[in-house]
Amino acid sequence: MAKRIARIALEVLSLLVLLGTIIFLIINWKNIPAQVPNRWNGKGEITEWQEKMILLFFPAIMAIIYVTMFFVKTVQFRSPGKTVRVYAPELMFPILKLPLLSGLAYITVCSALIHPLGVWFFPAFFALVFIPLIVFSVIVLPKISNQA
Repeated sequence: MAKRIARIALEVLSLLVLLGTIIFLIINWKNIPAQVPNRWNGKGEITEWQEKMILLFFPAIMAIIYVTMFFVKTVQFRSPGKTVRVYAPELMFPILKLPLLSGLAYITVCSALIHPLGVWFFPAFFALVFIPLIVFSVIVLPKISNQA
């Protein structure tokens, strides 16, 4: 029951991040300059600019990530002559989805407001994305070896 509530909460938070990003862009579109940051260096400083239409790319990618991770329930591993299908832990994709969408939302807002990302952004983003992947690997790998 607690896992189900946590999963629903994570799904709702992820959806709110996606919808919040779209609403932010709709409300602020007229105030966004014609050129917005498109690339940053490792320190989070702006290194490249592009037309503001690039901002529409981020919610589209966020929607694809949201829908894909909502419906994915299994992970399939293949080796020569053998395929192993493992059901993902119930909270894996919702836990992974929230930082992915939040990071893309942050990038979108920083681009629209012409702000640097900050030196903290990339380490925090990668930690929040890869820690669940590492935990997932620790949970799933023993199941694969048991099925082999």
